[in-house]
Amino acid sequence: MDARLLAAVEAFDAETAGGLVEDGADPDRPLPDGSTPLSRAVASGSPGLVSALLGAEPRLRLPPAERERLLALARRWYEAGAEAGLRRLTGATGAAETVRVEDPEFLFVEEIALGGRTVRGGHGAILTMLERRFVLPTPPGELVARAARTDPYHADWGESSWTLGERRGDPAWRALLTHRHHPSPRHRLFLADHLRCEGVTTAHTEARQREADRLLAAWAAEETEPEVLAMVLQALATADDGRPEGLVAHARHPDRRVREAAAGCLLMWRRPHPPAALAALAALARDDDAGVRAAAATAIGAAGVHADETRRLLLALADDPDPAARAEATRALACSGDAHPLVTDALWNLLSEEDQDLRLDGVFGLARLDDPRAPEAYDRVGRLEEKFHEDLRAGFLLRRAWAASSAGDGPGAVPR
Repeated sequence: MDARLLAAVEAFDAETAGGLVEDGADPDRPLPDGSTPLSRAVASGSPGLVSALLGAEPRLRLPPAERERLLALARRWYEAGAEAGLRRLTGATGAAETVRVEDPEFLFVEEIALGGRTVRGGHGAILTMLERRFVLPTPPGELVARAARTDPYHADWGESSWTLGERRGDPAWRALLTHRHHPSPRHRLFLADHLRCEGVTTAHTEARQREADRLLAAWAAEETEPEVLAMVLQALATADDGRPEGLVAHARHPDRRVREAAAGCLLMWRRPHPPAALAALAALARDDDAGVRAAAATAIGAAGVHADETRRLLLALADDPDPAARAEATRALACSGDAHPLVTDALWNLLSEEDQDLRLDGVFGLARLDDPRAPEAYDRVGRLEEKFHEDLRAGFLLRRAWAASSAGDGPGAVPR
């Protein structure tokens, strides 16, 4: 079993490694070279592997000297950088082959191959994880700095954000907020992303959420870096009451990322929606950029606005030449609960589409409205492709079809 564990570590197979540890394989067993499976996982640069081998209570299981050895190993690899560490290990001088890979449960890391060896570049996340699991509070500034060397999709970034999310104390919170005015856009981007994630998970206390909302509203009016501003607006979309006066102006921003993020905020205001917000959203629905149009469709659907103007916008977007924008619009129509004849006719027309995803939107929308054409729509959607078997729309249809069949007045089951 121990040989299988080492093979799993060598292959970056966190799922197998975790299963072997649960079945009794020892991650701390000393190996002839002085390493252990856990220390090899740390050196590998895979946060997923380290998490799988750490177990539930590593601080209680590992003696202080071993904990310090693991921390020093992770720190050495992190400070040197994965490629430099691999060159030191192999002595190779040629060009390294680097690809970006998904590391289980920890977003993405670089995978570097050189001199017949391969490592991953998640040592920052590993160091942060070990400090957290060994109950060694890392200063907030250091956590932000580790994240700022990467991007929002990197494991180092995600682990820093997760760790800070668990730090409920006021000093850590205050130290984090100071990065609002940091000269590095990356530091500001991290703070905005962290507040966005906290807003989604409602991890803030009510008082902190109000403070975060006020900070984001003021920040949106002042930020000049487009990437950061877009993230601030995304965070603002999770706010309880987002009403920065300059929000409509952001819908006309020259950077498409800002316009796309603005679409998600415009109808978050308390109802009735201001005419200026609706007008700005209408402009975004006709934007030259397909991603912005898709964001506008999503925003209209999320707001549940059935006004004539927004209905017209969604119907127009349902014929958008871009597949992604069109898909967002048809999904919004299907979920809208709007029984207007123009909407139900548009949903019915989707059942003639070649794309089964669009047909599924059509039948789902009609079924939710109890449209009299829904029984025929069940047949026209066709046998569902495997990728839709876990789709929430398919689950809804199956429940409705089963209920109708049990009552003796339905079409039976939706084909699977």
